[in-house]
Amino acid sequence: ADARASFSGLDVALGIPVVTPGLLGDFDQSGSLDIADIDALTAAVMVGTDLSFDVNTDGALNDDDRKYWIGTLKNTYTGDANLDGEFGSGDLVTVFSAGLYETGNAAGWAQGDWNGDGQFDTGDLVAAFSEGGYEAGPKAAVAAVPEPASWVILASAFCLLPLRRRG
Repeated sequence: ADARASFSGLDVALGIPVVTPGLLGDFDQSGSLDIADIDALTAAVMVGTDLSFDVNTDGALNDDDRKYWIGTLKNTYTGDANLDGEFGSGDLVTVFSAGLYETGNAAGWAQGDWNGDGQFDTGDLVAAFSEGGYEAGPKAAVAAVPEPASWVILASAFCLLPLRRRG
């Protein structure tokens, strides 16, 4: 669909396609950043070739993308097993209850794989605790920055102001 503008009875088609982008990092298109997304990103980073997972847009798919997804997009901490925005004792209970610690078996984010190697082991605990988020409460909110495309629409609207009907 194209964007439209109405000014005092004058309806003008702007001819600008309206694109509703998905949520960055929402790889399963569920409308939220969830465990399925961080697990999909981790799997993609392990392979390292699908740049559609390059969420920090640096041209490389690596652990920096995981860190960006966790800390910036999801605004949480490494160790937040249930992705509720906090890393606390409940998260540790969750991952140890899964029974995968130091077994060598595959694990995802909710089972304690916080360093992205596909297993829950001491390295994951080191990664989580070294970040300093344990029992720190939720992170401060991240300020929203307007998309560059919104400036194009806004500029187009201002250009059409002289066209409005005078009554």
